[in-house]
Amino acid sequence: MESEFIIAFKEVLREQFVDKHKVDIEGLGTFEVKHREQHQKKYDNGKVVMIPPADVLEFKSNIRISNEY
Repeated sequence: MESEFIIAFKEVLREQFVDKHKVDIEGLGTFEVKHREQHQKKYDNGKVVMIPPADVLEFKSNIRISNEY
């Protein structure tokens, strides 16, 4: 069962993504909506498929992993 905080947090994130706003979560990373144009995908067997345009969610981590403690 999800807590009220998690439910509200997911709703705020969803609203920001629908409005195409970048969301930065300190200590974790950045979520950003990017638009992908329509393009062709060519398979090894020679078949070509049209991929429709779409908005996709990208994540960039700002966590650095190192061996130093």
